[in-house]
Parts: sequence; structure tokens; C-alpha cells
Amino acid sequence: MEAGRIVVTGARGRIGRALAGHWRGRDLVLLDREEGDLARYDPAWAGRLAGAGTLVHLAADPDPASAFASAAKANTEALLNVLQACDEHGIGRLVYASSVWADFAAWRLAPRMTWYAASKIAGEALVVAWADQNARPAVCLRFGYFDPAAVDVPPEAETHRLNEAALGFHLDAALAWSEPRCTIRYAMGKL
Repeated sequence: MEAGRIVVTGARGRIGRALAGHWRGRDLVLLDREEGDLARYDPAWAGRLAGAGTLVHLAADPDPASAFASAAKANTEALLNVLQACDEHGIGRLVYASSVWADFAAWRLAPRMTWYAASKIAGEALVVAWADQNARPAVCLRFGYFDPAAVDVPPEAETHRLNEAALGFHLDAALAWSEPRCTIRYAMGKL
């Protein structure tokens, strides 16, 4: 399955900017807050998916300390709207930006569940359901710490840090996934 036109939400975030540079030369539609609030379904931003084959959903509140309201709106409500738009516009492949926080206990990131971790776990379940219901490929990428401008990386983040070369590698692999189901992968490391 060809990626075709690729819609990227959260295109002005750290990962979105790096991805746009990595996929320079591809047919990209870049969406961010300026094009609309994904937590509110709007045909204006949803219409930008028309003709696309793949959607890479990076838009989120990336703060592991997010309060309930922010995690619910920016992470869960926005994803539900994006999934609706994917169905309406026949998107053939979905790549969802999850987080290592979806497995926070294994990584010893927090002593208990956070709203952010819960929103990422719920997001993965929604993407699995979308892939199963539509028999389409989907990838949940559990991103590690990514901030190419960071000089001092928190020690707890160093074990799952991701550099730009590895980011490109993992996103290219997600584009190659063609099984009509969802897979969950980690996006960490340095190349």
C-alpha cells in the first residue's frame, strides 16, 4: 500500500517539524492549531484529509503531567474526531503518536497512572478498534523522549531518548506497515 498524500497533525510540534524535514519531497498536508482545533470536529480541517492515503496523528498535549481536562481534550477528544475524519475521507493508513508513558510502569516513569498515560493507553485502544473495524493498517508508535534542541536531558529520559535519525527510521517503518490491523511499536534510540 502506497502512502500517497500524507496528512500530519501537530505539524508545528517538535516531532512534526522534524518529520516534515525528513519527508521533504513527499506530498504532505501539514495541520496544526492554526488550521483548527481537532478537539472540535469541523468540516474545514477535516476536509484537508480529502485525497490523502495516510494520516500521521502527532497533535496532542505532550506533557506527562497534563491535567485531566487537557489530556481528555487534546489527546482523547481530538483523536476521536480525527478517527471520524479518517472514516469520512477514506484514509487507508493511520500512524498514531503514542508514548512510552503508555507503559509507564515498565519504564518506571511514575509510581502510578497519570492522566497523560491513561490518554495514550485509551488512544491506542481507539486506534486498534479503528484498524480492526476498517481492516486497515495502523501503527501506534510509543515515542521516547524527543527534543533535538535539549542540552540537559533528564536522567530518566535518557534511557528512551530518540534522535532525529531514529525518528525518521521509525516513521518510515510505520509507513511501510501494510497489514490490515494495528501494531504497537516503540520509537526510541539513536542511529
